[in-house]
Order: sequence, then C-alpha cells, then structure tokens
Amino acid sequence: MIELPVIKSLPKAGVLRWGQCPAASHGLVAAELARALQSPVLLLTADTASAYQLEQNLRFFAAELPVRLLPDWETLPYDNFSPHEDIVSERLRTLAELPGMVNGILVAPISTLMQRIAPPDYVRQHSLRLKLGQNIDINRFRLELEKSGYRNVDTVYQH
Repeated sequence: MIELPVIKSLPKAGVLRWGQCPAASHGLVAAELARALQSPVLLLTADTASAYQLEQNLRFFAAELPVRLLPDWETLPYDNFSPHEDIVSERLRTLAELPGMVNGILVAPISTLMQRIAPPDYVRQHSLRLKLGQNIDINRFRLELEKSGYRNVDTVYQH
C-alpha cells in the first residue's frame, strides 16, 4: 500500500488536482484515495477515451471497490440519431446505483457533466431490476414492459 500524505490532511469536501504524472498512476492514487476516504470519489477526465482508460486502471488497482463509469452520450446535440444502446444502458445502470453508493469511485468525462441527467426519483421509479431465481408472473411482466415502451416480438434484434 502506498502512503499518501495529502490524504491525511485532505478536508472532508476537498479537491485534489494532479499534474503531470504517468497515466496509470492516476488509477493507483485514486484507488488509495477512495480507500482512505471511505466515501464515494468523483474523478473527472478531459475526454471519453481517458475516462475508459482510467476505469480500466481502477478496476485493476481497486478491485474490491465499486468502480462506475458515467459515459458521455458520444453524440452531438443536434445529431439525428440516438446514442448507442450500450451507452444508454451503462448510464442508466450507473445513475440507478449512485444513490446507494457509500464508497467507491465514479469516473466521468467533463463533457458528461455539461449535460442534464434524469432526477434520481425518475431513474428509481423507471428502473427494472431482476434477480437470478426470481419468480415472475409472465403476463404481468409483459404488460409492464409494454407500458415502458417495449414491443412484444418473436425475435429480438436490439437491446
């Protein structure tokens, strides 16, 4: 474990800025910071590529901590197409888990913070959580999915 003197003197709602240091060391320092603070830590990156890279580094250095990514939409405001389904799913998963996050690390590119997000109550009310082995009334479940905008089809081609 690396001893970081700045962590001992960090104020409760402190801000740390790291200058020029090797990219992988950001993940190591952030992992140690999250362990020491025992509260959620928000890490902002300059762009989407560095956010994904930092997330991978953190999964290595902080395997025991929850590491979440709030990815950018990767579309321009006036594009005529929607973001990729994987991005939408990742964002919704992260937003649904954030209110219950007591420790861990949230990584986001700065462009993500410049866009509005759904309120926590809206995300909670419109989230669907299934558990392995859970018993479900298939007809009621199908109706709930249809009310949420899903279509009942024989073969699924999209997320």
